[in-house]
Amino acid sequence: MKKILAIVLTLVIALSFAACGSGSTASAPAATAAPAAETATETPAEPVTVRIGLTGAVYEPIWDVVKEKLEPEGILLEYVQFNNFSLPNDALNSGEINMNAFQHHAFFENDTTSNGYDLTAIGDTYIVAMGIFSDKISDLSELKDGDLVGVPNDVTNEGRALKLLESAGIIEIDPAAGKAPTINDVTAYNVQIEFQEVDANLVPSILPDVAIAVVNGNYAADAGLKAADALYMENKYDDNSYYCLIAVRSEDADDPIYQRIVEAYQCDEVIEVYNTQFAGLFTPTWKLG
Repeated sequence: MKKILAIVLTLVIALSFAACGSGSTASAPAATAAPAAETATETPAEPVTVRIGLTGAVYEPIWDVVKEKLEPEGILLEYVQFNNFSLPNDALNSGEINMNAFQHHAFFENDTTSNGYDLTAIGDTYIVAMGIFSDKISDLSELKDGDLVGVPNDVTNEGRALKLLESAGIIEIDPAAGKAPTINDVTAYNVQIEFQEVDANLVPSILPDVAIAVVNGNYAADAGLKAADALYMENKYDDNSYYCLIAVRSEDADDPIYQRIVEAYQCDEVIEVYNTQFAGLFTPTWKLG
């Protein structure tokens, strides 16, 4: 019996040392796993789907470049289309989508402040020129008293449209009105025009009914209009107010996946899409300094 107990005790002790040895061996690679952890922040262990709010299929060829670039990294982009500028920030703030890319800084600042959204811009994309288009006249000198002029009806885009009409010499605006003047801030009419205000996305559709219309470049592109078709185009920017952006909820602003999406967007391949499909309308803002 004593011999049997001695053998059992020897086996227990041996197994105890084997378990400790196994633990020591397993902990050694853990020290060398740190670099892999850094890579994991860039490449998710499992595929991650990011829902991006857009306002028109016109943007999808641009984002397709980014989608193709990120898919091998496990970042999958899903487009969620909205038909009105008032919707994507609300959807982002409520968590319906993860990010959006449809607006410029002036609209973003006004919309988030007015509605109390807790959103943050994490990267700029492009500036899309606003232009004056017409189905009825071929030169602004043909504009006459009583003519209808179509403009967007939201605060920032209408203000931008009015400033473009001022630049074209059609109206004059009170300088005190700042970046977002309204029709009430028009102090002089060099031509006695009348305004027809509609949602920004609908402005191209009223071209047959007005003498001229001031159209956001993205909606001009969506309607098949080109910079060469315009009677007058934006050509000067004093600040980043009209730079378009990528926005997320503020709590996600430093998320490495979202930061990677911005990095992937700001590439030469996207610029190529700007140049081939949106000639004269889209300019990469990250190249403007």
